[in-house]
Amino acid sequence: MSSSTSPLPSNTSEYVRATRSSCASASTALGLTPNVAAIDAFLTSLDQARFSRLCTQHGLSFPLRFPTPTAEVNFLSIVALLNALSGYRTAFHTATGCGAYQNVVRLMIGLYISSADEDRVVGAGTLTAKGMVGLTEARIVELLGVSVHQERQHETLAGVTVGVRGGEMFEAVQLILNAMHGVGRKLEQLNSPSLGAYIVSLLTHAKSENMDDVQATDYLTCNIAQTFPEFRDTHHISALNQDVFLFKRIFFLLHSLRCKFADKLEWCVPDTKLTLPMFVDNVLPTMCVWFNMFNLADQLPNGMERLYDWVRTKHCNADLPRQGLVTGSKQAGPRLSQDETYAIRAATLNLGAAIVQRAKQLAEQCDANRWLQTLNEVDLDAYLWSVAKDDEALRSVPRLVYACIHF
Repeated sequence: MSSSTSPLPSNTSEYVRATRSSCASASTALGLTPNVAAIDAFLTSLDQARFSRLCTQHGLSFPLRFPTPTAEVNFLSIVALLNALSGYRTAFHTATGCGAYQNVVRLMIGLYISSADEDRVVGAGTLTAKGMVGLTEARIVELLGVSVHQERQHETLAGVTVGVRGGEMFEAVQLILNAMHGVGRKLEQLNSPSLGAYIVSLLTHAKSENMDDVQATDYLTCNIAQTFPEFRDTHHISALNQDVFLFKRIFFLLHSLRCKFADKLEWCVPDTKLTLPMFVDNVLPTMCVWFNMFNLADQLPNGMERLYDWVRTKHCNADLPRQGLVTGSKQAGPRLSQDETYAIRAATLNLGAAIVQRAKQLAEQCDANRWLQTLNEVDLDAYLWSVAKDDEALRSVPRLVYACIHF
């Protein structure tokens, strides 16, 4: 998908509403709808203490000292930009022993602390607009500790192998490089010294306009998506002739800012727990499928064969019972098409809203469920993402695969 031609909502002041409505419409049209019985089983089995522990884990603790608030915003913003590459999870584990997000964080820390040029505002010259444009493939490869070559048999010499550029690590490095270069070039066009400076300008403007949480969330999402094609996590599902909007990394960034700067009086940092849906990657759909929380339509939509087979069979009540999960396995899940990937991600975002709505209904029915009254989609997102890593058995559930820069 070319990010420069990705569809965007027509109403610039209702980006979040457009995201929710597009996902709800796609979910209904595709027959990927909430399974209320499974949702009830999931919610009533939650342990409140464990949920409270895991719902705050967004992977935002870094062993760094930032010289200015803008420096931290800049770091968080670039982490959000690169918080993708889930399609290369297995390859990353093979090459480095860590998953995609851990490698992104490791790369960012490496870029920050090893910069030859110190910047008084953002801390590291490599993370300014100029530094992003000047980033090289060799530097990324060095900091990640991966190879962008793969061995192949020589075409004419028997028994001789040669190293050629290619493979999954090569693809992942190119996605990182292109994203950094693209955003850096746009920042230079805007005469903005860094991504952090650009984001701070949006937060300051939102404050000057006295925006409320909903207005600020839409304003920030709209401006980031319109300015940087690399953040446009959207797709036209051809089988439906319909656009769907996800904006996973923008939502992740906004929540990161809320976690770190909720009390920053000079900025308007919206309360994301009041405004945002889930920020859907590949982990959340995988967990929702495994918990059997989707109903399927009787009639299979065109082009959704592999997705439907996965949803129908790879859950806890079918081919993947908990006792059958192989602890420690990093086996990849189904390799879905782009349409299938955005279909299940859209259905998952819609499912998140349905789970929260159902939680509030269950909270009214008995005292044991009373704590569910305060459940929100952001905390649900964090719990599902964290439990997939915290629970050794769930870590081995094969996750859907689609290689791109958006999640």
